[in-house]
Amino acid sequence: MNIIITGASGFIGGFIVEKALDEGLSVFAAVRSSSSKKYLQDERIKFIELNFARPEVLSEQLGDFMKSHGNIDYVVHNAGVTKSLTMEEYNLVNFTFAKNLIDALRASSHQLKKFVFVSSLAASGPGAEHSDEPIKVSDPCRPVTEYGRSKLKTEQYLTSLQDFPYVIMRPPAVFGPRDADMFSFFQLIQNKLELYIGGNLQYLSFIYVKDLAAAIVKATTSSVKQKIYFISDNHKYTNVLFSERIKHRMAKKTFVIKLPLFLVHIVARVTETVGKLTQKPSPLNVDKINELKCSNWLCDSSDFYDDTGFKAQYTLDGGIDETINWYKKENWL
Repeated sequence: MNIIITGASGFIGGFIVEKALDEGLSVFAAVRSSSSKKYLQDERIKFIELNFARPEVLSEQLGDFMKSHGNIDYVVHNAGVTKSLTMEEYNLVNFTFAKNLIDALRASSHQLKKFVFVSSLAASGPGAEHSDEPIKVSDPCRPVTEYGRSKLKTEQYLTSLQDFPYVIMRPPAVFGPRDADMFSFFQLIQNKLELYIGGNLQYLSFIYVKDLAAAIVKATTSSVKQKIYFISDNHKYTNVLFSERIKHRMAKKTFVIKLPLFLVHIVARVTETVGKLTQKPSPLNVDKINELKCSNWLCDSSDFYDDTGFKAQYTLDGGIDETINWYKKENWL
């Protein structure tokens, strides 16, 4: 079975590639010529370039692929942008490029078995404030960021298609080896600092990256179609508990800093302005503040577990241990 995985050079993408290889799939990693292949060294990986910006070229590329390799059985669309300088870029990369790929696949004469779109909990938006009631797929979507809204637009396009075999996966916070975004959190604790923004207790869902990759491949090869799933380890956590577990595994005592939201908002405006001047988007921007001030980011993944028989293999502590060990081995910590 041939599987194309987009965004294969990214944090999550690399692990999806590894899991797909483990399952015996013929893996084609869709990467740009400028992308790093540091974690794509397995000799079984084949590479393909896809021009999402030009639909006519994209159709030709997919046609050439099928002439050379046969049918495209599965596509996991993991490519996207998580931080950007403009709303237009979020929409271009996360919606328009995804739509171009979907349209090209639909126009193909070959029958695709499954298209898995890696979306985000951000597309749903947060749950009820000051509640630990997890968000369900049936709940109305109320994204609070441009990133979430751009992901939701692709979801809405997919769900409008009656004849297309899609599955939409919405992971919450993802952590694990190779991740630079969550690394800053571990780094603070390594430096004996514990930072909280806004002072509110946040309810959070998590999934370890290897469990997420396994769930995505499971969704790809399973019989489920035209479904949306949250995919977490299906446990409830808080931001304080997550910090406590990391501190415990690293054997660190920390100095707790609680920053008022208005101060963080000022900092975000400054970093956003600097980002626009340097053309490098900052992970902390005004849009991100809308996520940070929400208290409930719990999601219910029971549907996915019930429909596919999937079971997460990592506990929170197990994932944290493996992540810390990797950071140390690579001299990040």
